[in-house]
Amino acid sequence: MKKLLIMLVACAFVLIPATLFAMPTVYPTGTTIYKPEKTWSGYTLLCSRYLYEFEGEMVVNPLIDMNGNEVHNWTSANRGKLLPGGKLLSMELGSDNLIQVDWDGNVENRWGAGLGLHHDQQKEGNPVGYYVPGMDFVDQGNVLILGGGGGCGGPGQSDQAIYELDWAGNVVWEWWWRDHYVAAGNDLGSPDIPCGSNRLFNVASWLGPNRHYDATGDERFNPDNVIVDTAFGDRIFIIEKATGNIVWSVGPDFSAIPQLKDLGYPVEAGPFNLIGMGAFVGGMLHHAHMIPEGLPGAGNILVFNNGKPYSLVTEFDPVTLQIVWEYSGRALGYGPSHSWAHTFFSASESSAQRLPNGNTLICEADTGRVFEVTVELETVWEYINPRMWKGPPTARTNASTYRAFRVPYDWIPQLQTPVEKAVIPPDNTTFRIEEPEPIPAPTGWGIPRGGAVSGGAAGGSGGF
Repeated sequence: MKKLLIMLVACAFVLIPATLFAMPTVYPTGTTIYKPEKTWSGYTLLCSRYLYEFEGEMVVNPLIDMNGNEVHNWTSANRGKLLPGGKLLSMELGSDNLIQVDWDGNVENRWGAGLGLHHDQQKEGNPVGYYVPGMDFVDQGNVLILGGGGGCGGPGQSDQAIYELDWAGNVVWEWWWRDHYVAAGNDLGSPDIPCGSNRLFNVASWLGPNRHYDATGDERFNPDNVIVDTAFGDRIFIIEKATGNIVWSVGPDFSAIPQLKDLGYPVEAGPFNLIGMGAFVGGMLHHAHMIPEGLPGAGNILVFNNGKPYSLVTEFDPVTLQIVWEYSGRALGYGPSHSWAHTFFSASESSAQRLPNGNTLICEADTGRVFEVTVELETVWEYINPRMWKGPPTARTNASTYRAFRVPYDWIPQLQTPVEKAVIPPDNTTFRIEEPEPIPAPTGWGIPRGGAVSGGAAGGSGGF
C-alpha cells in the first residue's frame, strides 16, 4: 500500500503542467512596482525561517522600506512580528523559546522553554499581531503560542498544543489536540503522516472584538476564543476558550458547503487527496484569522490557501460563509487550465494582511515575492526577495519569505521617514536588457535575415 501511494504521488507530480515550474532565468529583484498614491506605505518586515548569508551579512528578519532598501535586520530570532517602538516578538534561533527583543536585539523577555514552540505567536492587546488602528499591545501582556509534545493525539498524528502564557512564563491556558481528536471527527489531518513528522497547526490567534459577538452575543465568536488553521487538514476551526470545545469549523470538504465550494478547486479524483491533502487541489491553509475591528472587512475570515498547483487568498463571512473577496489566477480571469492561473502559487507557508486602506499585503512565500493589491486586484507594490539560496550550478531560487507584515513608519522611531520614490516597471513587450547589433545582409541575398521587405522583392539572386 505504501509503495502504491508513493507511485501515485510521483505520477501526480509528473502530470502537473510544466507551466507550474516554468520561470524566467533572468528577472528583476527588489521593489519592481510602487505606486505611492495607491498603496498604504510603511515598513515591511520580511520573516524568514532560517538564518542565511547574503552579501557577507547574516539575515533573518530584514526590515525594508517601500523602495526595497533594507533599513534594519534582527539576526537572533526568526518568524518575527513587529511591536511598536522598533521591538520584535519572535522565536529565538537555536531554541524553541519565544523572545521579545528591542531594536538592538537585546532580549527583554523569554517564554516557553520546553513547550515545543513553532510557527506562530500573538501578544495580548492585538489578536493577530499585525498593525490595527487603535489597537495597542499590552506592554507586559500575555502571549499565545503554538506548541507540541512528543506523543500522538491519534493514529498518525503529531500531538499539538496551544498555550497562553503570562509575562512571567506561567501557563494560564492550554489546549491539547489529543483531547479533541475524536470529537473533531479525526479529519484534521491524515493518518498516513508519520507521528511527529507534521506540525499540524500553523496559526493560532484570538478572534478579538468583532461584529458577530457584539450584535448577537453568539458565543462562537467570543473575542477570547481562538481561531486555528491546519497544515494538511484543510480545515479552519474556532476553539471556545472557556470549554475547549470546537464550536465552529469549515472544511475539509469545502465543496459540501455551497457558499464555500469556490474556496478551492474541487478534485473529483486524484492522488493528492490520498495523502491527506483534503478535498481540494492543495491541502495547506496558512494564516487564517479574523480581520480585526478597525480594518476594512472586519469580522470576516482571511486565509491563504496554498493549493496545488495554484494558490488563493480568500476572504469570507464566518456566519453566512459567503466569499466576499478573493485574489487568485481565477479571480484575475484565467481558467484553471490556463498557465497564468498558476503564476500565483506557493506550496507552503505564506500570509495575507488586511491594510487600513482596504488593500491586502500578500506574501507568496516560496518565491520570495511580497506584493500589495487593491480590492480591484491591481498590484500597486511588489517586492522580489533578492537574497538567493544558491543551489546546483543550473539552479537558483529566491530565498523563501515565511511571512511579511507592514507597519506604519511611526512604529519605528529609530528611523526617519524615508523619501518615497515611485517605481513604474517598463513595458515587458518592449523592454530589452541589451539591444542587439544589426546583422549585415549577406552578399547576394535579396532580403537580410530577420529583415522585412516593402515595395516588392529586392534585387539579387537567391532571395527568400
